[in-house]
Amino acid sequence: MDQVRARRFIRTGRYGFPAALLAAVVAVWMHPLFGFAAAVAVAGGLWMFLGSVSRWLADACGERVELREQLIQSQKLMALGEISTGIAHEINNPLNIIMQEAELIRVDLQGEPGPAEMDEVRESLDVVIHQVERCSDITHKLLDFARNRRPVTQTADINRLLLDMMSLVERETASKDIQIVKMFSSDVPKIKTDPPLLRQVFLNLLNNAVQAIDGKGMIFVTTRHVDGMACAEIRDTGPGIPPEYLDRIFNPFFTTKPPGEGTGLGLSVSLRIVVQLGGDIQVRSEPGKGAAFTVRIPIDH
Repeated sequence: MDQVRARRFIRTGRYGFPAALLAAVVAVWMHPLFGFAAAVAVAGGLWMFLGSVSRWLADACGERVELREQLIQSQKLMALGEISTGIAHEINNPLNIIMQEAELIRVDLQGEPGPAEMDEVRESLDVVIHQVERCSDITHKLLDFARNRRPVTQTADINRLLLDMMSLVERETASKDIQIVKMFSSDVPKIKTDPPLLRQVFLNLLNNAVQAIDGKGMIFVTTRHVDGMACAEIRDTGPGIPPEYLDRIFNPFFTTKPPGEGTGLGLSVSLRIVVQLGGDIQVRSEPGKGAAFTVRIPIDH
């Protein structure tokens, strides 16, 4: 509402300001005393008018920022929904192991357990502790990713951020016979960025790569350091992007997926986040040879 009102007043001011100024000049020229008073009144009116426009523009900018944050958060939840099945399996497996070890401990502690049974109990407890830590690690990653928060600059390892998101999609890639090949460079320095926002970008691109491959395929995840930028490339062996779509893939709500299978917001939100972090996203693709998205983030931003 404030944006519409501000645009309306700015449009009015384009014509009203020159007309009021001309009228004040004519009034001063024809009637100096009366014209001076009229000019003061016109100046005061214009000052109040511009003040109102300034306030409405500030409110409009606030609305725009709020809408952008809501868009990023909603797309983040959509990305989590797309991998919810894999996450359920990822947590369910440790729980099954914990259940089996608990049953084994119960059997070992029946009656008078001897040294051999107590050794088995200790081994089972070690397994339980390891699996609990595994579940805790998964849930912490999810909570950190899904939390609605303001951007906060921190020191982060881009290789570690990619590994975190790759662990979330591994279940889905295994069920689809898709292999993820990791080619990380060890000389990429740590970067100053917002880790949760960058994780969202990586998860979006990994999800897109998985969905682009129909059947067996490969995803290559590469990191490198070029000209003060930390670069992360995610390349798939899917069908690629048609040349006529390359200029449109970052447009909001543009998608090549069938109706009901995509919102067209993933790449748009990802680009907005990366630009906000001071970087950019480059894409290259040839029909039949897959697509490669390269995220470039400044080392010190």
